[in-house]
Amino acid sequence: MPEDASVTNLRSSLEALFTRNGEKWRRFIMTIVKNREDAEDVLQEAIGRVLARNRPLPSQDQVRMYLGRAIGNAALEFYNTRMRQRRKHLPIQEQLLRPAHVEGPDALLEERERRTRKEYLLKILRRELRRLPEKQVQAIRLTLLDKRGLSIRDVGAANGIPYSTLRHRSRQGLKRMRRRLERALEARTAGNGGEIRRRGGRTARSPRKS
Repeated sequence: MPEDASVTNLRSSLEALFTRNGEKWRRFIMTIVKNREDAEDVLQEAIGRVLARNRPLPSQDQVRMYLGRAIGNAALEFYNTRMRQRRKHLPIQEQLLRPAHVEGPDALLEERERRTRKEYLLKILRRELRRLPEKQVQAIRLTLLDKRGLSIRDVGAANGIPYSTLRHRSRQGLKRMRRRLERALEARTAGNGGEIRRRGGRTARSPRKS
């Protein structure tokens, strides 16, 4: 089946633009993805998207601008996907306490406050993890902390635990930790004042000032 005339025209415009700007686009993508081979993949992906959408673009200048947006979007998508994959393999401490690049006194102060909050959250998470039933702790470690890129089903099979059992234990443990973490944050926000619920449903009141 012959190619549609609009696709043929778009392809011709893209070829002409690629001849003039291909290396410039590669350098731009490399500032984001840091690798020439990945940059080439991103560039081809962006061109493929433009061809697949086949939007009516009457001038080559409009094709150039449209392709430029597609290249930027594809490069950022590639970068974000790679960062998410890398974070999955980081220990939980590094996931929570990764340093940020900040400048200026206000930004440094805000970063210090964020880091203090993250350290506090990590302290609470460690404490509450120790308080969980042993099987729930094991499930969380296997499915989140030590899974090494494996699926829950594969992790369960490797440790002799049924998939449904492992998933249930992990969810129950996370649910308990989330509830306790929320209570800890509420108490911290309130400055430990008012009523603070303790385990077992009892409440404790902070002493009133005389």
